[in-house]
Formats: sequence, structure tokens, C-alpha cells
Amino acid sequence: MTNRACCFLLALAVLLISSCLDGQEEFWFERDGSGRLEVEYQLPVFAVAAMGGEAKLENVVRDFFSKQKGIVLDDFVHEKSEAQSVIRIKAHFDSVIELVKLFDTSAGESSGSLPDPMRKLLGNIVIVRDGMSVDFKRSIDPSGIIGSGLLAPSREQMEGHHLHYTMHLPSKATSSNAHEVLDDGRTLVWRYPLAEALEHPVETNFIAPIPIPAWLCILIGCTLSVILWLIARFIGRRRQGWIPQS
Repeated sequence: MTNRACCFLLALAVLLISSCLDGQEEFWFERDGSGRLEVEYQLPVFAVAAMGGEAKLENVVRDFFSKQKGIVLDDFVHEKSEAQSVIRIKAHFDSVIELVKLFDTSAGESSGSLPDPMRKLLGNIVIVRDGMSVDFKRSIDPSGIIGSGLLAPSREQMEGHHLHYTMHLPSKATSSNAHEVLDDGRTLVWRYPLAEALEHPVETNFIAPIPIPAWLCILIGCTLSVILWLIARFIGRRRQGWIPQS
């Protein structure tokens, strides 16, 4: 075997080993609809190269967030770990509506400015209000991010690689497809093996009641107190004969 062939096989082996994907996302939702998110993706180096390289990818991500109203990019970090690229993003948003717009990759020029692999990682979110509850549905299709054909990793090579999603809710979810439920239903966790996620899109779904804002609780409490006080006063006056009985 020639030196060139050995180098080719060695390079191919490195690509196969490093062609896996890991993702971890965590969201915190507040009672007023605002919240924050922290994500970390470990991508194959060739996936970052396909998106224009490190510098271009960072510029594109920062430009993308700068065009989103109600969403602020707090931190963007890109590091190399051997043959993997590690991307960390922190951001906060004013409302869930703004978060949905962030994931709406078909709406507007700003959304379309993200590279296709990043759009696949974001997926799509649909939120429907049903009475006093919110129905949250998200679909993520990470296929196409890592190599295919000859460069596609085997199931053995994908062993131990996962997509991990965590959501902290302000109220207890009444139903979900979460793999783990914590904090009395207010924390939902999904863990999808990479091999499963590449076969078909994965979903994170839940239904949760809309929390009543604190100011509205105070207003309702004050209103009820006034009503009870007026009723008590009316009954008292009637007993003392100030109000004629019918």
C-alpha cells in the first residue's frame, strides 16, 4: 500500500470517528412568557467548514440574532476539541412569541440567513393556545448535518451520542412526550440517541396551563376582598334595619 493510500485511509478514519453530533439545549420559561436559553452543539469539523468556517459562522449567527426583535444574544463561544467543533450559545427573549419567530426558518430574510445545518438544529416550533392551556410542539431534523454515504458513521460509532433537550416551565405540564419529568412536572427532559434522530425527525411536545401573572393574582384577590367586604356590609346593615326587608 502506498503512502498516499495510507494517508487517505487515515484521513477517512479520522472523518468517520469525528462525524458524530451531540447537542444539549436548556430553556427556562418565566410566568410572564419571557425566558432564556443555553445550547451547546458538538459538530464535526467538516460541518463547520461547510458552513463557511469558524469566523463566518460566528458572524452569521451574530447577524441573525441582531435582526431578531425581542431576542438578545448574550454569548457565543466556538472552541475546537480534537476533531470536533464545540459551539455554545446563550440568549434571552421577551416572550414565547419571539422565541417561535426565532425557530420559524421560513419567515423572512433574517431567518433564512442561517446556514442550512443550523436551521436543521433549530427545527420548527408550533405553539397553539387552547383555552387556558398552551400546546407546544417542536420538530428537529438533524439529518444532513453529518456525513452521508461513505462518510456516514455506523451505529457503533454513533453509540453514546445524543440530542438532549430540557425545558423548565412555570407551571406543571398536564401531558408531554418527555422521557423524564422532574420538579413535579415543571421540568421536562428529552434524550434522543443520535442514531434514532438521524432516521426520522424527533419531537418535543407538551401541554401546560397558562400561568396567571402575579399582578393579576393580586388584582383578583383585591377585587374579591372588596366584593366580600361589600356583601358583609350589606348584610350587616340589613340586620340592623338600615335596609328594609322585602
